[in-house]
Amino acid sequence: MLARTRRECAALLADELAPLRKIAMFIMGDPALALRVLQRANAVPHRHFSAEVALLEDAGHMLGTQTLMRLEAEANVADAVLTDERLASYQRSAGRAVLAALLAQDWAEVDHDRFPAEVSLAALLNHLGELFLLAHGDPRINRYLDLVEISHLLPHEAEYLSLGESLEELGYVLAQQWKLPEMVREAMRARNAQYPRALCVMLATQIARHAFSSWQRPTLMNDLRLTADLLALELQPLIRRINGLLIGFNRNVGDYGVKPLKLLPMDGITNISTPWSVGFCLAPRADEVAQCRAVFTAEVPPDRDDVLIQLVRTLHRGVGLNRVVFARYHPRLQMLSAEFLAGTDFEPLFNRFRLTIDDDSVIQELLAVSAALWINDNNAAELLPRIPPAVLELIGVKHFFMASLWVKTQVIGVVYADRRSESCQLDARSFNTFKQLVNEAGACLARRD
Repeated sequence: MLARTRRECAALLADELAPLRKIAMFIMGDPALALRVLQRANAVPHRHFSAEVALLEDAGHMLGTQTLMRLEAEANVADAVLTDERLASYQRSAGRAVLAALLAQDWAEVDHDRFPAEVSLAALLNHLGELFLLAHGDPRINRYLDLVEISHLLPHEAEYLSLGESLEELGYVLAQQWKLPEMVREAMRARNAQYPRALCVMLATQIARHAFSSWQRPTLMNDLRLTADLLALELQPLIRRINGLLIGFNRNVGDYGVKPLKLLPMDGITNISTPWSVGFCLAPRADEVAQCRAVFTAEVPPDRDDVLIQLVRTLHRGVGLNRVVFARYHPRLQMLSAEFLAGTDFEPLFNRFRLTIDDDSVIQELLAVSAALWINDNNAAELLPRIPPAVLELIGVKHFFMASLWVKTQVIGVVYADRRSESCQLDARSFNTFKQLVNEAGACLARRD
């Protein structure tokens, strides 16, 4: 819990006339306290209903001021238990979470969402994995934050270099274990970018990260345009709304140990983003590939979802492919939609990977027979025109792998992978391992059936 919370909480809760909305907004200003309140409210046995408590206002009403005061009094204060370095990083991360929550609430109201506070809470806890590692003193997390916020490395590269695990996966596992509300959990899953409420959370998290990085991250324009599309706003009105929230947030920004954040310029916005830069190319890890193969050949095959998660994770972390997608095939709709993704948690636009299959497309051929393709300089002139233009615009690269995933005689989807940047080239060894792992995943699923 933040020191500011301890200073102000007792006075607020002692005011019998303080409305629940004001109390909920105060709690939302401290992600750790919000988490405690939410957990405690959902731990209370409900005699008359079984629905989870998904709003801080409802949680406050259920628990009452005395319980809220006790929860606040029992919590550790970050200033007392964290070292100066850890405290600075924790405060900054908490502030970024609060800004994301404010953005999400505003945008949900613009979009006429029935429960904006539910969307806001999901944004507040969207980078739960990061806050957890900071609170528990994991020494790797400061290195990760330096790489992302100072060196402007892409998050998946920073995770690969400094953490060895996905913060998105960690946050989702924690949300499941702690039985957090469905909206909180599902907004952490990349594939849910196709749903407006989850996309609102993801974009608020992204824009808050952009703001804390002084608008220097390379995905800024993509995220702003996607937000504008989501809210049916022009870019300039959206920027005015963001700046209005930043002005209000900056009044209390000192609570999070940071200086007032820069506003977005109203003019020349397209010129402020830095271009894509690659810090390094992901290296293959033979141990990860070997572990995956051991899972696929185990006497008792894993569940279907576990097989697919293992596949995309290994193609990303073991083979060293930056972005990996398993897209489910829907025969009746003649459509593919992203179901499991790796290396894309900071790209809400890419996470909406979905396409309708044309009769003459390369993808139609992949779905007709078990095969894998490597689009490269030798075949690009022939094959790229047969890839739907919307897909090429979405992925932004001209070199990539694709393979159909078959279970016995039935195709269930397509696996896509790339290195995101042409400066990190695909190679024959990676393609062969890619093909083999897709086939082995299909064989494992066939044994499961």
